[in-house]
Amino acid sequence: MEFITKFDQTLSVQNLDFVPPTWLDYLLRNATYLGDSRLMILLIPLLGLYLQRTNGWRTALIFVLGTSAACLTCETLKHCVGRNRPEVTQMRLEGIKVPTSPSFPSGHTFSASALYPGLAFIMARFSSSPALKVALPLFGTVLALLVGYTRLYLGVHFFSDVIAGLLGGFIFALAMAFFIPKPVAPTPDTKIDDPSSLLT
Repeated sequence: MEFITKFDQTLSVQNLDFVPPTWLDYLLRNATYLGDSRLMILLIPLLGLYLQRTNGWRTALIFVLGTSAACLTCETLKHCVGRNRPEVTQMRLEGIKVPTSPSFPSGHTFSASALYPGLAFIMARFSSSPALKVALPLFGTVLALLVGYTRLYLGVHFFSDVIAGLLGGFIFALAMAFFIPKPVAPTPDTKIDDPSSLLT
């Protein structure tokens, strides 16, 4: 643990040495809100309704319960561990509030890693396109990684906080993908009615 703590502290100090161009700074500061709890409260039920209409209530229920459980698990871990945040002097606070919740694990990263890859895995499983089966999980994973990096860039979390958030969120995402109902594929014995018979 001492090694991890020293490594985290070293990265936090070195983080401020990176001075990105203005456009990248703007992108990272805004991308961090993809893991914000207020956005999660809005997205989870909306995406659940979408999945209910497209893939059935069981899929929607698993998604809503899985993502909600991920958020609650993260908050529980935060208060059980009770780790302090990096020093305020190591944070890029322009335009953001100083976080007051415990640091480990990263809540933004945990939530984003459950929601975006989880949704992507579910949609890929129901997709018939080989390209989408690869592209969707890749895109969801990139979003989760982006949110994780923004927490490091802003200096509001340690490296190990973000790694724990990524691992925890991905576990929930994979669990959701595992438990959703298997898509029913048509079989050679499936009888398809003649369209003309529907008119009689």
